[in-house]
Amino acid sequence: MSSHNGCMISGVMKNAYGPVTAAKTIYEDEEGYLIIISLPFVDLQRVKVSWRNTLTHGIIKVSGVSLSRMPFIKRHDRTFQLTDPASEHCPPGEFVREIPLSTRIPEDANIKAYYDGPGSVLEILVPKLREGPEEHERNCC
Repeated sequence: MSSHNGCMISGVMKNAYGPVTAAKTIYEDEEGYLIIISLPFVDLQRVKVSWRNTLTHGIIKVSGVSLSRMPFIKRHDRTFQLTDPASEHCPPGEFVREIPLSTRIPEDANIKAYYDGPGSVLEILVPKLREGPEEHERNCC
């Protein structure tokens, strides 16, 4: 596994404890998955979502740029200086988070990714691959 700025490709950080960039929770129903990802201190305009299948399961990949641990941030017409020596957010720079799913993703999947409200929460809807043979119908001419 390779790393970049201390963030492992799997989304796990080295030598750090606590929340990570792109912390996730997965929900599912019979049709698919709902992946909810927390993206604090992330440039939301530069987030990318992609996917691939292995022989046994699908993988959703979320990549972006962390803006955490900046020496100064501006909020409400004020400038704050970073004083936390043990910040728990992913270091600044590019990050990649790969999220394995328990089933494969259909090759023609229409994956939807959107921000839910004004916060920094990304929701990704992923359809499941249907089990067993699928029946397809065609009209006869």
